[in-house]
Amino acid sequence: MGIRWAFGRLSVGVLLAELGFVAEQRGDAQSALRLHTEGLAAARATGDPRAMALSLEGLAGAHLLSGTPTRAARLLTTATRLRTSVNAPLPPAERGDVDRITAAIRTANNPEQSTRTS
Repeated sequence: MGIRWAFGRLSVGVLLAELGFVAEQRGDAQSALRLHTEGLAAARATGDPRAMALSLEGLAGAHLLSGTPTRAARLLTTATRLRTSVNAPLPPAERGDVDRITAAIRTANNPEQSTRTS
């Protein structure tokens, strides 16, 4: 039966997103991209905008790790708009990954700024 069916679609999307964040933090861009893409598909199947936003935020980190900071920034913007559309902002206690990814995108897009502040 497998883990994807044991937890139901909603939980699977969140579970895959969390595993994707782990893969990203370990530097495994390929696994992070795969896990977040699968998580986004599961989230879309349920129609849960918060789970979709979480997957998009994770995809942003995975794309940043893959060397595409512009795509990462677009994904974060899409996630933010999705959360805003359903009045479900990211809680402060859950902002760690998004804040980390946002800071890394800024550094990637403006490396001179990061060397001036160091």
